[in-house]
Amino acid sequence: MASRPLAFGIRFRQAGRTVRVRAHERDPQRYVLEVQRGGRPIRRREHASLPAALQDFAARWRERLH
Repeated sequence: MASRPLAFGIRFRQAGRTVRVRAHERDPQRYVLEVQRGGRPIRRREHASLPAALQDFAARWRERLH
């Protein structure tokens, strides 16, 4: 089965917090999760697969509730 890289990104934003998933710039088989809050530096995490990146995305987005 052929696999295609993520052709689009995911971005959720609420109350100064932004969580994004996008394809890696150099390796289209990897994904980058970015978390930005207020004036703090952007935190980046790299993932080897899209399911891993989406799972981390969901966990980081739920963090805003606590």
